[in-house]
Amino acid sequence: MSTLILPDLPEPAPNVERFQQVLRRQPVEGVPLVELAIAEETLTALHGRPLVPLSRQNGPAQFREAIRQRVQLWHALGYDYYRARAEIPFQMETLAARDTATSATGDRRWVNEHEGVIKSLADYEAYPWPAAAAIDFAAAEAAQDALPAGMGMVGFSGGVLEWSSNLLGLEGMMLLLYDNPDLVRAVVDRVGQTILDAFQVFCEMEKCFALWLGDDMGFKTATLLQPQHLRNYILPWHKRYAELAHRTGRLFLLHSCRHVEAVMPDLIEDVRIDAKHSFEDVIVPVEQFKQRWGSRVAVMGGVDVDLLSRGTQDDVRRRTGQILEACAPGGGYACGSGNSITNYMPTANYLAMIETIHRFNGRM
Repeated sequence: MSTLILPDLPEPAPNVERFQQVLRRQPVEGVPLVELAIAEETLTALHGRPLVPLSRQNGPAQFREAIRQRVQLWHALGYDYYRARAEIPFQMETLAARDTATSATGDRRWVNEHEGVIKSLADYEAYPWPAAAAIDFAAAEAAQDALPAGMGMVGFSGGVLEWSSNLLGLEGMMLLLYDNPDLVRAVVDRVGQTILDAFQVFCEMEKCFALWLGDDMGFKTATLLQPQHLRNYILPWHKRYAELAHRTGRLFLLHSCRHVEAVMPDLIEDVRIDAKHSFEDVIVPVEQFKQRWGSRVAVMGGVDVDLLSRGTQDDVRRRTGQILEACAPGGGYACGSGNSITNYMPTANYLAMIETIHRFNGRM
């Protein structure tokens, strides 16, 4: 694959086996890049011209070309893998507002946290629950065919708490945990099984070496639900996904935003996650997390999204260097943003982070 789109970066040399060694906390040289997602607007800016739209409406050939372009960009940037999402067609009501990011191409949408589409057992029974056959893996299938030598694929799905709270409404779910726990159980288990169905398909894909669950369970100072509720309803499903991954020779990665300290022992000892992702400096800086938990779980990311969005390129280089110096010793660390590369983040700041990692590895 050509790398002319990013001529200032080193020639790609993907090594997914080395990346897996890092996530297994085995000794390797260097620190690999990691990212949960890169905004379409950022990828377009890096490409230097419009990308083929990620739409199935233009036919399978164009869709596969769209995926190939994005795989090529991840390859050129220096990643060892491409992350592909299972598109699960859960239906819910969303709210919208104008996306104020300079490069935005549409509205910003979010789910109503106050009230969900499921409020009663009758709503649960009437809800159009997606069958396993309705989950869309076209992007993953196209990505597998487009991967260059040395790259692997990570299979991603949104999480049990996220989807369940979207369907019930976060506030509604919190009240129902006390008013109607049987309804919460029914929704969580239906969602959990659907995600398991998706992960089982990923585990049949030869180039998929890891399952990555995105399940935000915290806010700034604590977990969103009481830890005992997470242990009772949510974490048993996480454990099933980890068991599936490990049984099939794969890794299980968890993205969970904000403060989840109360359940970290559960995630490590019972769920048995292989790596933890998502960090904010105002909550738990990645260096502190690595120092406390790095001997038991791999650590991914940590360059704060706020800094990447509002800092200067020098700020980004300085902070990325600090994190690398603190987290690289002892291994088990992959570097990237604390969450994902957003459309309101200056592309130059993202590249400053990428270049700093490459320089740390002696590749620039």
